[in-house]
Amino acid sequence: MTNMKSLPKIITFLTIFLMLSACQNTWQMEVITEDQQSKLIDTALTNFYIEEIVDETEDDDESVSLSYLLSHHGFSLIEELTLYNDQQTIQSFEWDEIYEMTRISTQGEIIVGEETFQPTSIHITTSPILEEIDYSIMDISPTVLSVLELPPLSETLGQSRTTTTAERAVMIFVDGLQYEKLISLIEENTLPFFKTIEEIHTGLTVFPAITTSSSAALFTGLPPKDNGVYGYGYRSTEKQTLFDIVAENGLKAVAVEGHGLAFSIRNAEVILSGDRNNDGYTNDNVLSNSLEIITNRMPDLLFIHFHDVDDMGHEFGPDSEQYETAIKTVDGYIAQIVAALPENTFITIFADHGMQNEENGNGGNHGQLTKESMIIPVIFLEK
Repeated sequence: MTNMKSLPKIITFLTIFLMLSACQNTWQMEVITEDQQSKLIDTALTNFYIEEIVDETEDDDESVSLSYLLSHHGFSLIEELTLYNDQQTIQSFEWDEIYEMTRISTQGEIIVGEETFQPTSIHITTSPILEEIDYSIMDISPTVLSVLELPPLSETLGQSRTTTTAERAVMIFVDGLQYEKLISLIEENTLPFFKTIEEIHTGLTVFPAITTSSSAALFTGLPPKDNGVYGYGYRSTEKQTLFDIVAENGLKAVAVEGHGLAFSIRNAEVILSGDRNNDGYTNDNVLSNSLEIITNRMPDLLFIHFHDVDDMGHEFGPDSEQYETAIKTVDGYIAQIVAALPENTFITIFADHGMQNEENGNGGNHGQLTKESMIIPVIFLEK
């Protein structure tokens, strides 16, 4: 039986032991770029993402994909990653070869496949492609609000990219449209509508490059760390959206979707198009609903979401005939929409993320911190 007089000593000992244990588990690591800018990742940030990532495939509660922590600090396109220990190089990796199998543990270990390292710093070489990219998915809502002469989002990292104004705006969202494939098909003269566009901007989406996170960034002008939509399992945000501002200022917004909402849209009339003719596609029904709205009750803001390009990319991959055919079809659909729109309409066309081949050659996917997933087309037009 424990002597009551010794109890305070035992409590003190346990307190000190727990404090020392906590200290031993606390670490931090520098992430340094080629221009010597430095960011910190540490125990708290790693634990935060381990707790927040609710993707069903993330069943490891002791580590998380390193991409989450790198993107948290604004890294989007990476060329090379080098691990250091007290200024001594441990090992260098081409990012494209390791991104999918590289994790960081609660103990500050970098796990690359079957190998484990304990670096004191990570040096990042960013991709030269970044020099060609000026636009972000977070710029689209600030631009639309500016065109409609509405107040800006109260919090945003995006910015308006035009000085024009218009009576109404249309946002055309082509899910899963890979930038490089779009450009190659235009160069092959197989996309008559896109061929007429003078400038297709190269933009970046957010990580993870999936519809939920990208939609939240689109609507709020904020990245996941600020809008709270960290990945799979998150379908709404508490942050202010462009639809909130449209409604608060007495204007009307309509959103035309496919089967269902991948991300919650509030303060807008939502129309689910579905697959009414059972042909396996929803884009044809999205088109017919959009044309009906344009003809009979054009709102101040019309949001149109085409899904089939993404569906074909997942099933067959971005280099497949089916994926290319879906892009060609949506090219014709967008041409019909633009032709039907009244004068003095601002139009933006964009993707939420790209598409890349699965390593096993079985279809395609997206979501990774790679140029195929992260780079998107951003288009602004006036009619």
